[in-house]
Amino acid sequence: MLPKDKDPTANLCSSNMTTALALLGFAFVAIVCISFAGKYHNNHVSVPPKLKTFDEIRLSIGDHLIKSVNGTKIRQNLRAITPEPHVAGTAANARVADTISRIWKANGLENVHFVEYDVLLSYPDYDAPNHVSVIDRAGKTVFKSNGTSPVIIPSEQSAPGAGVQWVAYAAAGTVQGEPVYAHYGRQQDFERLEKLGISVKGRVAIIRYGFCFRGDKVAFAQKAGAIAVVLFSDPAEVAKNGTDFSQLYPNSEWLPSGGVQRGSVMNGDGDPLTPLVPSKADVYPTRTIDEAYAQHVLPKIPVLPISYGDAYEVISRLNGRPVPLDWQGGLNFTYRLGPGFKDAGTSIKVEVRSTLKKRHIRNVVGYIKGAVEPDQYVILGNHYDAWVYGAMDPNSGTATLAEVGRALVQTMKDTHWRPARTIMFCNWDAEEFGLVGSTEFLEEFEKQLTDRAVVYLNVDTIHSNLSFEANTIPSLFQVVVDTAKRIPNPMKSEIKRARKTVYDTWVRAFPGNKTPSYPDFPDMPVPGGGSDQSGFLNFLGIPVVDFLYRNTSWSEYPLYHSMYETPFVSEHIFDTNDFAVHKAVGQFWAELARKFADQPIIPINISILADQLLNNYVHDLKVAIEPLKHRYPEAEDARVQLSHLIKHCQHFVHRARQVESEITALKQRNHDFLNPDQRISQLSRRLMKVERCFINPRGQPGSPTKRHLLYSTSDKDCYSSTVMSSVYDSVYDLVNAKTTKDKVAAGRDLASAISLVQLGVQCAVKTFDAAI
Repeated sequence: MLPKDKDPTANLCSSNMTTALALLGFAFVAIVCISFAGKYHNNHVSVPPKLKTFDEIRLSIGDHLIKSVNGTKIRQNLRAITPEPHVAGTAANARVADTISRIWKANGLENVHFVEYDVLLSYPDYDAPNHVSVIDRAGKTVFKSNGTSPVIIPSEQSAPGAGVQWVAYAAAGTVQGEPVYAHYGRQQDFERLEKLGISVKGRVAIIRYGFCFRGDKVAFAQKAGAIAVVLFSDPAEVAKNGTDFSQLYPNSEWLPSGGVQRGSVMNGDGDPLTPLVPSKADVYPTRTIDEAYAQHVLPKIPVLPISYGDAYEVISRLNGRPVPLDWQGGLNFTYRLGPGFKDAGTSIKVEVRSTLKKRHIRNVVGYIKGAVEPDQYVILGNHYDAWVYGAMDPNSGTATLAEVGRALVQTMKDTHWRPARTIMFCNWDAEEFGLVGSTEFLEEFEKQLTDRAVVYLNVDTIHSNLSFEANTIPSLFQVVVDTAKRIPNPMKSEIKRARKTVYDTWVRAFPGNKTPSYPDFPDMPVPGGGSDQSGFLNFLGIPVVDFLYRNTSWSEYPLYHSMYETPFVSEHIFDTNDFAVHKAVGQFWAELARKFADQPIIPINISILADQLLNNYVHDLKVAIEPLKHRYPEAEDARVQLSHLIKHCQHFVHRARQVESEITALKQRNHDFLNPDQRISQLSRRLMKVERCFINPRGQPGSPTKRHLLYSTSDKDCYSSTVMSSVYDSVYDLVNAKTTKDKVAAGRDLASAISLVQLGVQCAVKTFDAAI
């Protein structure tokens, strides 16, 4: 382990190229090794007839790696990590970190160590659960929630405090008032209530989960004047086959009536007291707790999640008109809006016990050092902290990541192969509270990662067996699709339908509709927030892939953040064939990492990026801006700037095609060995830098961590992503401006936002020029 005050990545720069590569005992291995060393040693190698090219050798290594991933070992890892609840900042979570460290070291990862921070976290009173009550006019309690979820499988769910229902960073306190049903609690839902003449000011908002990050729901409710928020999971989303016990967990994946979704309601990523700087003991905090409240990073009102069994007792009593048809949920009665209850004088009481505490967290980091380019990092990441047991979110990914490391090391031992670039393994702490561990890491090592990181590959959770899904950016579309085509389909039912690979099911479940030039691509959304890939892309401009297995009709899963996420679900409900789905995710993860770590030219396709930028992003922007000319003369500068952007995007398309042609020619000319010409290394380094061209160091107005000019998380829902949000925000501001002065200012902001994107495009083109 390195000293705590040292850069944990720094020692990679001093690693020497492995001399044993030239001493291997059989021809297959010698060819592979010399392929990496050829950059420095001009050796020509005769290739045996069975393997005619180095591409074939690399695919053979990949085949070995894919076969080395073992579902049984993933299952064993999962059991080792999830015996007890392990919320970030607790002794139990520290024990999980120690377990991960031991597994990684036993698997052969190098320099396994902790990177530590002290951060502000939030906890309930585990000995005195929170409650929602219905109080009649005489002060008698008509109904009171239990405050805990019932144990269903005692052998897995009996730890003290496991069932306590709470959300992190909710304000402590007891409030009492009239309830109002606010549907999903989105901004448009509160606007609709206002149009219906119903205010939540001074009242308790009853909000169902779904379609929006819970922290955004609370922020919108607080802004509308609510004095508290009660959250619940509606059967329409989490018990679609009905609420009869035979249709629910443990007989299926659907949430039982006492289940509750936990989570964080903080708005923002990282330690709330140290935005933009790492939360180290010797670093001065950049924000106070009072400022965090004033800036709406932390809510000022109590917030409590309840089960749909308890929600029945509250919502069934509501007064007022019936909800709009599209607001009706899955409980067996007509939902009403309120305000108040049918029995006059009856009120709702919300009691929340919550404390803020400074706690120690630890990211776990380890390596497989590269043989040729040790200072270029292919980073694999997942978080390990959980709200309760976390056997799906996140430890399905944690268990799989450990097996990916073991399979890579096993492949190295079996073939004497070593990747050309360094593969870096990261298990993040305190992700559930707001991407805290990864954000602090990015803030501490911003300069090193900007220079060295090739790609970040993230898995948060594996929670279904229906289809693979990857969220990524256009420059990685091709390598993601090609890799999915190499992974055997884990589902026997799909194989019987002639869908032999992960790709075959994926492209059918999520057909692409935004890449007409590439009809064989599935839909690959831009990654949003909600997991650790967010900062890598939006803050540093590092290309990312966030992938999982999921159901096809709902982005979340019914048992999400509940106490019922234990190994039973994977072993007996959705991954019963020796963890075949977990194994498939691990195979994809390992093989994709190998491609980035081992291809002479990094598989980043800027031609697809340029095509998407011109024919998708800018095309849509033109459609949005063109009508403004008839009503808003203040948009004229923006229209002129858009014409400049289109011209530069067209140039980017042309230049990108030239670069791709050169890459193709280099591959064809050097299919037998690595060309010692430095052009290959030069092209790879420049491909790494393209995404960084779209990073604006100043960030978006009011959001300094949102620095990517093309991609960011939505202000309306931080789970989802937006494209060119600064530009579209300025369009919105112009259309909604009330005064001439505001219209002029919005028009200038719009032209400026378009100009910044244009500068990013010009930077991408110039990245490949011979001289400045």
